[in-house]
Amino acid sequence: MKLLWWSLAVVLILAGLATVWLPIPTGVPLLALGLIVIVGTSRSAARLLRRKRKNRPPLNRAITWVENRSPLRVARILKRTRPRE
Repeated sequence: MKLLWWSLAVVLILAGLATVWLPIPTGVPLLALGLIVIVGTSRSAARLLRRKRKNRPPLNRAITWVENRSPLRVARILKRTRPRE
């Protein structure tokens, strides 16, 4: 099952990279969705993102902004990566 999720994440990221330069804004949401799938299925990826959020306040603010506007399932995944005090 994990292989299926990782395959989906790779497809989303590749599609995001392929469409990021198009005038239709689909690349960034696809990249973000791929990242969310990876963080949701990998503890080490969640720990890495937590460290990055702790060391980079602008990144933390951006992800917090997305958390507050996301559906509950997505917000729960991202809230797990909040920096610990």
